[in-house]
Amino acid sequence: MGVEDLNYHIIGDIHGQGDKLERLLKRLGYLRQDGIYQQSGARVVFLGDFIDRGPQQRQVLEIVKPMVEAGHALAVMGNHEFNAIAYHTPHPETGEPLRPHTDKNTAQHRAFLREYRLHDEETREIIDWFRTLPLYLEVSDGKGGVLFRAVHACWKSPLIDRVPQYLDDEFLVQACTRGARACEDIEVLLKGPEIELPDGHGFEDKDGNPRSSIRIRWWNRNPEANYRELAMAPENQLERIPLLPVEPARIEGYHYGPDEPPVFFGHYWLTGRPRPLEDNLACLDYSAGKGGKLVAYHWQVGKGAVLSEDRFVVA
Repeated sequence: MGVEDLNYHIIGDIHGQGDKLERLLKRLGYLRQDGIYQQSGARVVFLGDFIDRGPQQRQVLEIVKPMVEAGHALAVMGNHEFNAIAYHTPHPETGEPLRPHTDKNTAQHRAFLREYRLHDEETREIIDWFRTLPLYLEVSDGKGGVLFRAVHACWKSPLIDRVPQYLDDEFLVQACTRGARACEDIEVLLKGPEIELPDGHGFEDKDGNPRSSIRIRWWNRNPEANYRELAMAPENQLERIPLLPVEPARIEGYHYGPDEPPVFFGHYWLTGRPRPLEDNLACLDYSAGKGGKLVAYHWQVGKGAVLSEDRFVVA
């Protein structure tokens, strides 16, 4: 069976929700054979953020990692896998962790550390495996074309063209160096683009931290969008985001055209009924890590490139 004959199931952020993942895989038709979930004629694409937050870190990784290694799944790196790599990797010159072990950073990583202790050999093995994950994927149709694209947070073609698909040692260090272009690029790919609010405006993020900048809906195609329309912010904070128009130069380069291949991403903690954002854009993170749904999209061979609400599957 060639790659052009495969069905794909693209799965959003899991965040240590092993039971939800098993339910979703079974609902999609995957069976555990020889200890690995698999289905003839089908392959999973994971969108990253396997870890942190939830209570079943090991359960998730013991499902995902064997699937990828056996060829029953593909996966891209999420910001939580990147953060874990940096947390557990020393700077080659200073010996200090690339991601400092501050109270805030450690708290964000605590669920993982409960099951994979710092400096243990098996923890190192998991971190090394995270490093094998690409930052983005283009899934081929087997005929020289692209079926769809996958990235954790944002697809921006000029950035994709200059960022290596896989982390090498030099890029990793640069990506953890504030002010370096690699650091700015990894932030966009794995967390999404961010712009400053006008002076005097601010809000609190989902964890209660004060913010003076917003993650933007880079998929929004309204050229006259205002700050509130573009903002990814908690519902109870939106009134604090101004209705002032955003200068076009501040969001230049984030237009994803309607004629480009479909792109799937996660990261944004959506709620409500899963549906496409546009005909060729879908976010599959519906807050599974905070009591929400774990969501997949069933890409069916021969169904065309226009995304459809009826192909979302929920655990």
